[in-house]
Amino acid sequence: MYFKDKSINDFIDELSSSSPVPGGGGAAAVSASLSTALSSMVFNLTVNKKAFASVSENEKDTVFTAMDNCKKKTEDFLNFIDKDGEAFSSLMSAYKLPKDTEENLAVREEQIQAGLQNAMLVPLSLATELVDVMENIKTAAIYGNTNVISDAGVSAILAYASIESSILNVMVNLKFIESNDTNQIKEDCNDLLKKAAELKKVIMTLVYEKL
Repeated sequence: MYFKDKSINDFIDELSSSSPVPGGGGAAAVSASLSTALSSMVFNLTVNKKAFASVSENEKDTVFTAMDNCKKKTEDFLNFIDKDGEAFSSLMSAYKLPKDTEENLAVREEQIQAGLQNAMLVPLSLATELVDVMENIKTAAIYGNTNVISDAGVSAILAYASIESSILNVMVNLKFIESNDTNQIKEDCNDLLKKAAELKKVIMTLVYEKL
C-alpha cells in the first residue's frame, strides 16, 4: 500500500516510528497537499455565493483556473510522499553495495551519486511546484468568502512550511553531490525561499485585512 493511501493514524504511527521512511520529505508533501486542499475548500465555498456573481468574467476565469489547479495539485503533492520514500530507499540501497574491489567501489559511488541526485530533485520539484501554486492561494485570499478567509491564511502557512522543509531536504543531499551545478541549485533554492516568503507576506496581509 502506498503511504498516501494509508489512514491518517497509520501514517502518523509510521512517521513517528524508528523507520526513516516516511520522514521529513513525506511530511512536507502532506503539508503541501493540506495547503492546496484548504484553498480548494475556500474556492468551493466562494464560487456559488451571490457576491461572486458580481465579479468580472476575467476574474471568474482566474478563480476557476486557480480552483482547478489546487484540486489537481492536492493529489499530485500526495504522490510526493512515496516519491520521496522511494528516492531515500534507493539511496540507502546504493550505500549498501559492495566495495571490496575497485570495480565494485566505482559502481557503488556512481549509484550513490545518482541516488543523491534523485533524493535532491524530488524535494526541489515539490518546492518549485508549490511556489507556483502559492499564486493560486493568493487568488483564494483575494476572492475568497470572508467567512473562511482564515483558511486561505492557513493554506499559505502550510505551503511555506512545506517549501522550506523541502529546501532543507535538498540541501542535506546537495552537500554530498559531486557536480558543478551545486552552486546554481543553492541559488535556485534561495530564490524559491525568497519568492515564497514574499507571497506568504502578501497573502497574510490580504487575510488579516479581511478578519
